[in-house]
Amino acid sequence: MATPAPAARQALNDANARWPSRKKASDGILGDKSHQARKSDHNEGNAVDITHDPTSGATGDVIARHALKDQRVTYVIWNKRINSRDGRGWRPYAGSNPHTQHCHISIRVSARNDTRRWGWRTGAVRPTTRMPTRNLKRGSSGAEVKQLQTALVKLRHMTQAQMNTGAGNFGPQTEQSLKKFQASHGVPATGFYGPLTRAAFTKLGM
Repeated sequence: MATPAPAARQALNDANARWPSRKKASDGILGDKSHQARKSDHNEGNAVDITHDPTSGATGDVIARHALKDQRVTYVIWNKRINSRDGRGWRPYAGSNPHTQHCHISIRVSARNDTRRWGWRTGAVRPTTRMPTRNLKRGSSGAEVKQLQTALVKLRHMTQAQMNTGAGNFGPQTEQSLKKFQASHGVPATGFYGPLTRAAFTKLGM
């Protein structure tokens, strides 16, 4: 009978410690009936799902970013994409579950008993991008708009090519990309960069 990998339990414990008030509706280790009907690392207890909860800061973006740096991990599925840590980067995931409510992490069989702390617990929500402090909207321009665009590119709500065509100018593409970010992180999708949106970026370590 399959048992939950200690490494998977550690992943959930570390998420609880980092974000004590996070939602857990989509958490899981062992496979349910739908998993048991097909090949899945969950059936062996070697995978963990961690709920995407933007309100607490426990977002799929943050969890996936740290999981992909961990040598225990074979692949990550999050937000209709999969990353196998093989140099190909993110690519579309066509499975029946789009994984928009949780981040899936598969763990190497040889590492299932490795209970070192995971990245989201040990540190790793350190700022990587200095977010603008002033409000921004369509028509704004300057270095702070470029900072916002850089953050959107890092979170894959905007492509580098899209940024390059309007770097430093808050045009329709930046507005649309910002709306996508807002809609996926529990912020009203107004396309206006203000305190609520700034706080959402901060929770992601941006």
